[in-house]
Amino acid sequence: MLTKFREVLVGAWLHGKVEGMIEKRPPKNDPGIRNKFSSSATLSAACMITIATMAPPTYGELLVYEPFDYTPDEILTDKGGALGTVGTWFSNDFIAGDGKTKDWLVHAEGTTSGVGLSGKNPSSEPSGMHRWDGLVDNLATSGGFTGLWGADDWNDPDGPNSGEPGRNLDAHISLDPEVTETFQSGTTTWFSYVAVRGWDRNEETPNLIIGTDPTPNDSRAFSLSNSGDGIGTGGGPPRNNRGHIYPMYFSGGTAQNLLGEITSWKADQVTVPDDSRMDWQELDDDGFFGAVNIVVGKIQWDDDDGGEDIISVARFLETETLNEEAFEAMIAAKPNLSSANWDDNKPDLDQSQFDILNIAGLKFFVDEIRIATTFDAVIGGGAAPPGISVVRNADGTVTVTFEGALQTAPTVNGPWQDVDEQSPYTLKPDQAMQFGRAVSE
Repeated sequence: MLTKFREVLVGAWLHGKVEGMIEKRPPKNDPGIRNKFSSSATLSAACMITIATMAPPTYGELLVYEPFDYTPDEILTDKGGALGTVGTWFSNDFIAGDGKTKDWLVHAEGTTSGVGLSGKNPSSEPSGMHRWDGLVDNLATSGGFTGLWGADDWNDPDGPNSGEPGRNLDAHISLDPEVTETFQSGTTTWFSYVAVRGWDRNEETPNLIIGTDPTPNDSRAFSLSNSGDGIGTGGGPPRNNRGHIYPMYFSGGTAQNLLGEITSWKADQVTVPDDSRMDWQELDDDGFFGAVNIVVGKIQWDDDDGGEDIISVARFLETETLNEEAFEAMIAAKPNLSSANWDDNKPDLDQSQFDILNIAGLKFFVDEIRIATTFDAVIGGGAAPPGISVVRNADGTVTVTFEGALQTAPTVNGPWQDVDEQSPYTLKPDQAMQFGRAVSE
């Protein structure tokens, strides 16, 4: 897996003794290792090394992790097995024909989708090919990504597509009952996902909804089936919010936002204003179409003053630092990104029935869907970080075994410098204390 994100594990070697912290996380898609994100580990006592135990950071519990780690170039429908889910995905795309079925397609990470743009965008390459390959600069990724089909997938090897590569997209999968059981009054649930515009006409932010029922096919997240309830985020309805991100929920099957009930796609009176939303970014920093948007949501169950739920939502770009402080700063800058600051029409839902994960919207790619109990878990819980171990030898040297690349620093806070050595690396310590870490290459 190629990723530019760097997870660090810190160890220190010292004249006379070795100190170390080894932080371990469960492998992806392993439901049997829930609630074991962090654990201290010590080197073997047989090495005659004194270990100074350091308390690892609290990462919380990753409840759901869907990296779309399925066979590339196959439909998403009937795929399953991701952490925190049961059964398989159902997916629907409004458009079919020329070898394309009414399903979403899985694409391999590190490859582009093959979608050709229509030229109706202000990018540096308006009539070129979609450039996103499933990788994210500031987020660990694995598996693949899913959404629209590409030109080759439509039996059009000379692409780009002459028409829309897809339109109304709906997909859902069931949550593990153990996940639903965590949605308790007074607790907090975080979610995140990667959302990328898939085509350059009439796109709509993928709405992620945790609820009782799925969206009807072709509804564009206008309603939930069976008068269902749910909570999440996305863009639209109404129509003027298609390219935005803000908190939303469903009550009795009807979409709601801070301004009230949405009874029509043309209900312009409930369009969420600029000071209460974030944009679904269209162009990346280089001016190309298909910027990566990382959507993060925080649900505080029954925690508002009147016992209502609180839903807070923010959007990060891949050039920004992902941390909880930045999330809270975005909410502070636009208070209505949290329902805690709404005057009325707040969500008051029975989350004990929420057993469906649903995505719906128009012309997009989506990836890295996560649900967790903390911000750190929902952002960092997807991929295992590189390992590192330190052993002091009888001759006074130290052997460092590591995955990825090794960096060293005089303090735990840096400055870090690359070490041009392969693992295992044996050295003779020449400083009072030196710290090392392994990073992804």
